Amino acid sequence: MTDSSAELALMPAIAALLERAAKMRDELAAVGEAELAELVAAWRETRAVNAAASAAARIRGYLRYDDGVNDHWGRRLTRNNLRTLGVLDVLCRPETPDRFPADLAAYLAGPPTLSERLVVIDARLPLQGSHGVCGWQLTQPTAADLDAVTPLPSSSQFAADPWDPALRLGGCCVLRRASDDLEARNPSGWGTAILRSLFEPELVIPAWEPLLLLNLAQAERVIVAAEYEIEPGRMVERVRGTGLDLVPATSDGIDEWEEPGWGPCWLDGQELADVLTFTDIMSPLLLQWQTWNDVVNPSRRKAMKKASERLQRSAHRFLALGPRLGSIGDVLYERDRAEIIFWYTSALENLMITDSSDELSRKVSQRTAVLIGADDDERLEIRRAITHAYGIRSKVAHGDVPPDTHLKTLPQHLYIYLRRAFRDLIILGPRFDVGTVCDDALMSAAVREQSIAGPVRQVVDRLPVAPGMRTQRMGYARASRHSPERR
Repeated sequence: MTDSSAELALMPAIAALLERAAKMRDELAAVGEAELAELVAAWRETRAVNAAASAAARIRGYLRYDDGVNDHWGRRLTRNNLRTLGVLDVLCRPETPDRFPADLAAYLAGPPTLSERLVVIDARLPLQGSHGVCGWQLTQPTAADLDAVTPLPSSSQFAADPWDPALRLGGCCVLRRASDDLEARNPSGWGTAILRSLFEPELVIPAWEPLLLLNLAQAERVIVAAEYEIEPGRMVERVRGTGLDLVPATSDGIDEWEEPGWGPCWLDGQELADVLTFTDIMSPLLLQWQTWNDVVNPSRRKAMKKASERLQRSAHRFLALGPRLGSIGDVLYERDRAEIIFWYTSALENLMITDSSDELSRKVSQRTAVLIGADDDERLEIRRAITHAYGIRSKVAHGDVPPDTHLKTLPQHLYIYLRRAFRDLIILGPRFDVGTVCDDALMSAAVREQSIAGPVRQVVDRLPVAPGMRTQRMGYARASRHSPERR
């Protein structure tokens, strides 16, 4: 068989499978699902479809995988996907959906198509349409939008739904982006959504840039509820998270329904407009941190790459702690406070220390203070708070139990300091030498004004006047005695 004839053989093989099913429809209707899947998988016509699909996939360069014995291409009709993709139901129906043969051929043998990532975020946003944030699209998909990319769209009404119920219900916001780094594959045999929840502070978060900006734009944490990898029409797999829970809701005490159980980030229309203004201003600045590869000078390119990597690592650590937070950076469980202080301090250190160094506590506390402090009093408060955080970090690192002093309020202060540090460093850009400039600014008010405060102010003055978008100040000494006011 030539390459061209092998590729052309797939559609006739699918037609032969459908023809046999039509002839045996009455017999198939009397068989249970598990037995029916076993029966159809063993049909000569099914094996012919699999053989033709493998030959066509090889020609198209689609989905190659090696099981250690054989070199495989494309997908196969198996007992499992005959059931989960709704194929058995189609075979048992008197009429076959018009698009089903083409859908099945593409599922089995390609050709390759661009895949995408979809990240469900835990935030209630009254979003209309789609909005770009750092190369991702922030949008609110409908059930029809999900159906359009669900595997085998023409049989999806009979298939197991790959989407979490809250997302299917509607009203959830997602970040979507086509990704050329995703290759066609079969769904994982094990629950990667569970495996990828381990060791959260070191987790790699694909949508970290838009998520970071959403967390900087307003005071409440925004986290990933679920992350999907999608090959449109062929595979949808949730690779991280469990999705949002559904909770009972009622408007008049009589009629009840369910809605997604969002966390503390609930925005009205004006608040969302302010957040989108913030992301519009900050997105180009954050994307500049990924342009180091375009720099011609080798030493400058290396320095910018390291700065970009430090920012990304700190962002991952900051964002991954979000599930442990309640409102405005408050820690949900007392037992987590010391560990969160540990990781927040680590994230600050990663931002402020550019190379191997000693006296970490002094340098991180002073550099953070001079970077984000509004005046001398606040800079002293910031230095004092971070010094206390380093004391707790040392206790945690050595397996000791830190004292209760500062544990209750310190995480919220570090939460605010980190958000402000991220904001200011994003504005100052990847060429900003945080060590040299901040150390010089300790000795010179002019350096601080010219190299830090002035450039930051030019951008901040354009941001909406709302908590989290401009400088959010909380006196450390005062708030250590009084918990911060909640809105």
